[in-house]
Amino acid sequence: MSVMAALELKRSVRVVLSRKQMFTFGHRPPTLQTMRFGADASGRLTALGHAALGETSQFEDYIENVVNWGGMLYPAENTKLEYQIIPMDVFSPLDMRAPGGSTGMHAIESTLDELAYALHMDPVQLRLANYTTTDPSKKKPYTSKELKACYEQGAERFGWYNRNPEPRSMRRGSKLVGYGMATGIWEANQLVARVAATVRSDGKLHISSAVTDIGTGTKTVMAQIAADELGLPIENVIVGYGDSDMPFAPIQGGSFTLATLGSAIQASCMALRKKLLKIAAKAPDSPFSGLKTDDVVFRDGMFFLKDNPAQIMSLQTVIELNKGKEVRTVNTGLPRVFKTKNYARAAHSAAFVEVEVDEELGIIQVKRALTTVAAGRIINPKTARSQILGGMVWGISKALMEETSQDHRLGKYMNPNLAEYHIPVHADVHDLDVVFVEEKDELINGLGIKGVGEIGLVAMVPAITNAIFHATGKRIHKLPVRLDALL
Repeated sequence: MSVMAALELKRSVRVVLSRKQMFTFGHRPPTLQTMRFGADASGRLTALGHAALGETSQFEDYIENVVNWGGMLYPAENTKLEYQIIPMDVFSPLDMRAPGGSTGMHAIESTLDELAYALHMDPVQLRLANYTTTDPSKKKPYTSKELKACYEQGAERFGWYNRNPEPRSMRRGSKLVGYGMATGIWEANQLVARVAATVRSDGKLHISSAVTDIGTGTKTVMAQIAADELGLPIENVIVGYGDSDMPFAPIQGGSFTLATLGSAIQASCMALRKKLLKIAAKAPDSPFSGLKTDDVVFRDGMFFLKDNPAQIMSLQTVIELNKGKEVRTVNTGLPRVFKTKNYARAAHSAAFVEVEVDEELGIIQVKRALTTVAAGRIINPKTARSQILGGMVWGISKALMEETSQDHRLGKYMNPNLAEYHIPVHADVHDLDVVFVEEKDELINGLGIKGVGEIGLVAMVPAITNAIFHATGKRIHKLPVRLDALL
């Protein structure tokens, strides 16, 4: 809307919506899902059926991946996936917090939990019994997969095996206590982006891209990657972003931003190193003449010969050799299409949750939760942890609170405000923990990263509903889980 107005008016435009107006377009599409799982006595899945009915508007199609996730995780000889979209008199749905993945994984992991109880088998052990390092739906190996370590490290840290597996068997005072767990998966994608890298006369590195930062810490990791690639202190890296005049970058979303942008930064810095080395080689009696970048170490603003560290030249000297002119390059980061075409790519997680349920009032509280994540190389554990924590809070929100009520006669939302559309507040968020499992991936991209974001959410909702079953003995599929369903 703002872009169209800006193009027409030839000036910057800001669009401001009231809270009520924001409820008039875009929503997570409701779905009706039917699950059929079969297994032998050992827990090995023999059948996996997932059918979903979703909605779109009358004037355009909106389709998200809902039924495909189970086939990516669990091998079953007999697998049937069905998905039908129905046009309805609503505005078009939009991507909302792990689109499709959060919806589908809730049904899949809840059904698997139900199967575990039917088999009298531990839910973690059932998942381990069906563990595979390949994507069964594509019959391709994953570039890397450390989901087993997520299960093992998560169960140990959470104290999973200390629980009594019998439903309604654990109490804390007058409250029922339940443990639940679930698996998470999210595709590790990469798009195309361009980055400009420039060493200016002051010896500082300026990198820029049109990418936005929606609060995930993109600017910070841009600086980190560039600093590592050129061997500079991070304070000597200046980051520019969020301007369409800068080199192209896609939207921020889908957990692909860091893989996309990081690869472009790496490509630009590698090209910049070649240019700088070429200038350094022109100095009289230069020890860098005829060398390749692999022969040189870039560290602390200096160039070193790998085989003779005593041979050294500063970045400032290279700038002086270039007569004080800046050295600039603009390069594109591309997905490794040929290297990864025979592989599947995904990040994985496991969520463990403890809930308390007030038996008289039906009030549910998530008292503690742990998410273990395998997402390749984690560039900044602090900002990555914050993203996972945010996803976990969203999971609590989706499982227990967020719901719109519509007047079907008038087509209006009846709770278009934050007084009646409930989201978690501090009192709803208790002990949350995140563990990043070490995962080395040399195939997926040059940095070995998969991205985080959605992977912090997709396992939380089924882990919560599974914990509610363990606490109460009631299996509730409709979200959000409201207290009247428990009374």
